[in-house]
Amino acid sequence: MLQVTLLALSLLICTIVWWQRNAWLLVWRLNGWRGLLQQPYLWFILIFYLEPNKLLQVVSHIRPHFQRPLGIVFGNKSVIYVDDPITMEQFFNAPECIDKSFFQDGFCLKRGLLHARGAAWKSRRRQLDPAFGSKVLLSFIDTFNTVGNQLVHKFETELLGANIEFETLDEMFSRAVLEVSCQTTMGTETNFTAADTQGIAKTYSELMGISALRGTKPWLQVDFLFRWLDAPNYKRCQELMKHLEDFVRVIVQKKHAEWRASGECHIGHIATDSGGANADGAEDLRNIRNISSENSSRKRIFIEQIFHMVDSGELRMEDVMDEALSMLMVSFETISTSVLVIMLLLAMHEDHQRKLREEIAATFPQAQHITNVDPVQLLQMKYLDAIVYESLRLLTTVPFNMRAVSRDFFIDVSAPSGSKWRAKIPKDTAIVFDAFNMQRDPKYWGPHAQEFYPEHFIAGNSSAAGRHPYAFVPFAKGLRYCIGNRYSMYLAKIFIVKLIHHFEFGTPTKLSDLHFVNGISLKFGNSEIINFHIKKIERTGV
Repeated sequence: MLQVTLLALSLLICTIVWWQRNAWLLVWRLNGWRGLLQQPYLWFILIFYLEPNKLLQVVSHIRPHFQRPLGIVFGNKSVIYVDDPITMEQFFNAPECIDKSFFQDGFCLKRGLLHARGAAWKSRRRQLDPAFGSKVLLSFIDTFNTVGNQLVHKFETELLGANIEFETLDEMFSRAVLEVSCQTTMGTETNFTAADTQGIAKTYSELMGISALRGTKPWLQVDFLFRWLDAPNYKRCQELMKHLEDFVRVIVQKKHAEWRASGECHIGHIATDSGGANADGAEDLRNIRNISSENSSRKRIFIEQIFHMVDSGELRMEDVMDEALSMLMVSFETISTSVLVIMLLLAMHEDHQRKLREEIAATFPQAQHITNVDPVQLLQMKYLDAIVYESLRLLTTVPFNMRAVSRDFFIDVSAPSGSKWRAKIPKDTAIVFDAFNMQRDPKYWGPHAQEFYPEHFIAGNSSAAGRHPYAFVPFAKGLRYCIGNRYSMYLAKIFIVKLIHHFEFGTPTKLSDLHFVNGISLKFGNSEIINFHIKKIERTGV
């Protein structure tokens, strides 16, 4: 009987190893014997710490003890953990590595451009790029300013004083950015800055939390297991999705009726934007002069571009809801988080806040109220750039970026000893890019790596000399960079300029107090300890 049991066990082990053979082979190629022997420890960590509240902290703690890039056997798949700019550059620029990984299959909004793969992603991205071109972006500046002014008014009337809770600011920024998102992508005013009576911002936020849970626990991505193992979250997810779909459907139906009635659906050609979604500031400056003269050649916003593709047969009408749901989410969740972390860091470091306020005053001399900020003025404020980039370096909005390998290819790998070799990366491998820890690593950022040090991004600073360009990837880079990166930067900077000009922010919370959580975008597990004191700046004699 014992012999039969041992034989059966041996056959089972051999079957599992054969099933996992490609994954084990990759671990051997990347990390050798050490990589094979440390797999049980990695599985232990994954079993007990694979959840949003623990994962980021644990990864930050253990990563120095492993050779990276690190191979992990995950079922019959292999996972590669990457936290260095050289390897990251190879993956980001590999055409075999543009698909989202199976970790994102748990995302509640897993339709549309955000989760399209392969040829479908390339086609959809090419179709939507014009809606994020330079001229379209510059046409949004008035909206950014208008909602920024509304935000200043809300602070003046509701948020002055001491002990303003973190969650209060989080909700305020989320609502303001969601208002901008609805206007600029859907062409619809919602008045979210004043009040979110339908709870749309909170709905998106709660869905992001559930998505983060399913992303770190892949078995919950199987619907019947999700319903069985976590019935409360499953039910809540269904309710939240229906609420969002009802909200977006009303907007889509209204805008489509307006689109048809306007006759724009019969316009076959609209001039191509010379500035793409990845154009630089110089391109924006050249286009500023053309904005006022664009009439019949007005660029389509996102929802109009979608309707045009439906009318031309490139998309189905049911695709519109998928794109609208995901675009609203991605165009506000990460931006509101960015604004929040920038304001938090400025409140912690009032010396940098004062220096930024001085730059703002120099850019807007004798201005008691800043009601309008234009791209030319933003490009003049180099310290503002440094503040924003340093905030996104230190508290990067999306800690982990993940991709899947669509077909076998090779990368160059370097050992700690300095030796190099070519490693074959098999199809279906999942790649986890750890931007959070890479951007805080002294190896790439020097002695101030884990401090708020805007001088990292000051031109001529010696610490920037020789730094690898992929050591800073808050919006990813390469072939699948974020389509809305410049949109995000303009909006965040305009909000920051207005808030810092009108108010002083402070907080007793220190950077070392924060507990970081990977909730798709960066969250704080102990946000209840964070509070602000906000004081209006009174100016006289202006």
